[in-house]
Amino acid sequence: MKFHTPLIITACSVSLFSSCASLEKQIDKKRIVLTDEADLPKFSTKLRSTDYSSALNIRSLARRVSNNNPQLRAAKLKIAEAAGKLSQAGKRANPTLGIGVSKSVPGSEGELEVSFSQRFPITNKLSLEKRVSADQLLIAQEEIKMAEQQLITAAQMIAVEILQLGSQKAHIDKQINSLQSITTFIDKAAALGELSPLDAAQTKLEIQTLSIKKKQLAAKRSLLTTRLKQYIGMPASKPLNLSGSLPSLSIPSQKLSLSNRADFRAKALEFQHSKSNILLEKSKRYDDVEVSVMGALGREEDAPEGLETEGTIGMGLSIPLPFYNKNEGNIAAATAKAQRKVLERGALASEIRLQVATHKQEMRTWLTQNASIRNELLPLAQKTSADLETAYKNGQGDFTSLLKSKNQELQLQTSLIDNNLNFHQARVKYFAALGKSTSAF
Repeated sequence: MKFHTPLIITACSVSLFSSCASLEKQIDKKRIVLTDEADLPKFSTKLRSTDYSSALNIRSLARRVSNNNPQLRAAKLKIAEAAGKLSQAGKRANPTLGIGVSKSVPGSEGELEVSFSQRFPITNKLSLEKRVSADQLLIAQEEIKMAEQQLITAAQMIAVEILQLGSQKAHIDKQINSLQSITTFIDKAAALGELSPLDAAQTKLEIQTLSIKKKQLAAKRSLLTTRLKQYIGMPASKPLNLSGSLPSLSIPSQKLSLSNRADFRAKALEFQHSKSNILLEKSKRYDDVEVSVMGALGREEDAPEGLETEGTIGMGLSIPLPFYNKNEGNIAAATAKAQRKVLERGALASEIRLQVATHKQEMRTWLTQNASIRNELLPLAQKTSADLETAYKNGQGDFTSLLKSKNQELQLQTSLIDNNLNFHQARVKYFAALGKSTSAF
């Protein structure tokens, strides 16, 4: 008899393991299986533009970028991500249903136990989770506005250069017409033996050089137009014609308001988010308490009556004790992050003020240089060129001096256009620094 109990225990163990294996197989058959085909939505790999119009005015450029830029349209889904997380935040943990069955071996006694448990936070952790997620949604919205402003500013910089290339081409055409007039005069005079035909050849060579310059400008304009298409979501194969005129060369009078800058607003929201996160981390010092309700129904041997059915009900309370883990490290990290956000916000405010002042000074610099060229150097070069052309036609001047004066006039005109380009690009950056990139034109 002394070997009887171990044999029974061994048999029970084998039976228990067999039952567990059988239960595992049943769970495998009933397991919820998620698949790509049935449980994933259909993802679109293409972002179709809503406006493929070939006509683009510089004043409507900001709107086209905002509506059609593929990177921006993809980034806007971050708002949907943050909104989804906000919807999920602050929800109580699901309750737990427990079922247990036991049976005495050997014998006929057994018990069925059912329990229901629910965890409850003892702090306002759930509302803080909601608050943190709400802050993240606001930050995501400002980040999209930041990205939009950067894309609009970059597109406007390209557009300014494209329009200025048109002005440069117009001045080259004017120079070519002037040289062609001189060539015609030389050809007629050479036919009469009054001037050397070599002068005409030199003039034609100068015209060819300018024609090559025009082709280079056209190639550069084509390249810039292709880059601009990327910002407004147009395929490279579609035509695009940029029109419009740039505003007058005057320094705009605008006042800086830091609240107009999306990045500054985002920093303020990040500080707000970091404060909310400190409170959330502090609320996590105390784990949830668990309340459970349980009931059991069993059959027990009660000699001499035999087997009897008995039931029990009960309640339980589980309270975690914060002896060892009080979340100190995460609280310290959240506090340091909040302090960092305060300093970053102050540094950004200083940087924004410096940007505004710098771009305004840039505009003043280009206006000063333009005034010198337009009021002094260019009139003098034009008068000198006209006088030398008259003197040459009257046989009183040399051809080399005439060509040199024409080149000087063209160089001054080019410098004037380059300064205009630099001014308008500084103007675009100035409006962006003010947080008004959509109002640059």
